[in-house]
Amino acid sequence: MAPPKLDPWSSPSEWHRVYHLLYSPDQTLKREGLSFIKMWASRSQRLPLSVECTGELVAASLESGDTNAQISSYSLAIIRFVNGHIDRAQGGVFARSVASVAVDLGIPDWMIDIRHDATHKSLPCLGRLRMAAEYALGWLEEKYWKPQSLCLENAGLKVQECLGAYVELQGRLADMRREGKKTNKTEITLRVEQISSLSQYELTLLSERLVGCLEKTSFSFDIWKPLLVQLNKNKPHVLAHLIYEICKSYSSKFQYRQNIITFISSFISENLFGDLCKEQYSLYVDTLLKSQNNDQTRQLSSMILNHCSEKVVGKYSKLRDLLNILYLPKSDIIAPPCSDISNLTDNLRAAIKNLENISSSKTTDRISRFVKCSEEFWECLPLGSTPDSIFPCLDVEQSEDGVCEELGVLTPPTENCDISMDIDLDQGDLSESSRGITKSQLVQIASSVRILDDLD
Repeated sequence: MAPPKLDPWSSPSEWHRVYHLLYSPDQTLKREGLSFIKMWASRSQRLPLSVECTGELVAASLESGDTNAQISSYSLAIIRFVNGHIDRAQGGVFARSVASVAVDLGIPDWMIDIRHDATHKSLPCLGRLRMAAEYALGWLEEKYWKPQSLCLENAGLKVQECLGAYVELQGRLADMRREGKKTNKTEITLRVEQISSLSQYELTLLSERLVGCLEKTSFSFDIWKPLLVQLNKNKPHVLAHLIYEICKSYSSKFQYRQNIITFISSFISENLFGDLCKEQYSLYVDTLLKSQNNDQTRQLSSMILNHCSEKVVGKYSKLRDLLNILYLPKSDIIAPPCSDISNLTDNLRAAIKNLENISSSKTTDRISRFVKCSEEFWECLPLGSTPDSIFPCLDVEQSEDGVCEELGVLTPPTENCDISMDIDLDQGDLSESSRGITKSQLVQIASSVRILDDLD
C-alpha cells in the first residue's frame, strides 16, 4: 500500500483562499498569495508544478523597476512553465518533439517560439513576454485551479450528504426508541462504514464539518459516538485531525464553548484519544492557548494534559500542575490537621509582629566602611593611594592635627623636625625615631626618594 500523500496546505479552505488571492486584481492580495506559496514550499519538498508556475508568473508580473530585470523574470517563468508541462506529458520509449506535445496540451505555437527564443536566442521584448505570461496564467487556471476547485466542491457536497443521512438516521432511530419500537443496528453500522470508506481528502473535510456541528445548540455526543468509535478503529489520524481543528477554531460563543468541553470530556471518558505522544499533546495545548488564553482554554488544556499525565514532561508538566491547582475540584482538596493550622497561625503572627518592630524602629546602627587599626598594622601608604596623594580623592580632607589625633600619633616639636627625619634610606624599614613622622612628612620623603631614583 502506497503511503498517503501529504499536501502542503493545512486545509482545503486555505487552498481556495490562495487560489482567489493569486488571481485577484489587487497587487497587495497577490503578494499575500505569494507568501502562502513560500510557506507551502517550506512545508513540502516539492509543490505541484502548476502551483509553482503560477507563483513564478505572478511574481514576475509584480516586479517593477529595471526593464532588464522584468524581462529576465518573465523569461525564466515562461521557460519553467513550458518545459515543466512538456516534460511531464512525455510518454513512451522515445521522446516527442516539444511542438507535438504542446498541441496535445493546448499550448499554442507562439508560446513555444517565445520559449525557444528565450532559451537559445536573444530575450524577447517585454510586451511579448507579458502577453505570454497572461496566457500561461489563464491556461493554468483552466487546466488546474478551476478543475481542482470543482473537485473539492464535489467532495464537500459528498461529505455533507453522508453526514446529513447519518444525522437523519440517528434521529429516526431515536424516535423509534422513544416510541418503544425495536431498532435495527445494522442500518447505523452500514452508514458508519460508508463514511469510514471515504477518501483521505474527504475524511479531512469530514473533520471540518464535525467542528461546525459543535456550534449547534442541538449537539449531542451520543449521536456521533458510533461514528467516532469506528473512526478510532480504522482511521485514528482522522480523530487526531478533528481534535486539532477543534483547538484551532476555538470560538468565544458560549454554546460552542460548552459543547467543546462536553465533547473533549466525553472523548476522554470513551478512551478515544489513545496514547498521545509529546508532539500531539503539545500541539493541542499550544494551539488552544494561542487561540484564546482564557478560563475555558486553560480548562481544556488541563483535561488533555491530565489524560496523558504519565508522558507529560518539561514545561508542560509544570503547566499541568499549575492548571490542576486552578481547576482541582473542592472535594479533592485535603485539609491539613487542626494542630498544623494552629502552628501555622502562630508562626504567621510572630512574623507579622517582627515586621512591625522592624518598621517602627527609628534608629538603626550605621556601620562605617572605615576601621581603626593599631600602629603595627597601619601601613604608610594605604591601598589605593599614591605617593603624591596620600588621601584618596573621595576621602574628606582633614587637618594634620586631626589625622594625628585620630591615629594616636604624637606630633614632635617643629624645631626637632630635622632630627626626626633622620632616616636610613638604605634600610627598608623606618627607624625607631621615625614613629612620630606625620603623613605630610612621609609624602615629602616619598617624593624625595622618587626624585633620587630618577636622577640615578
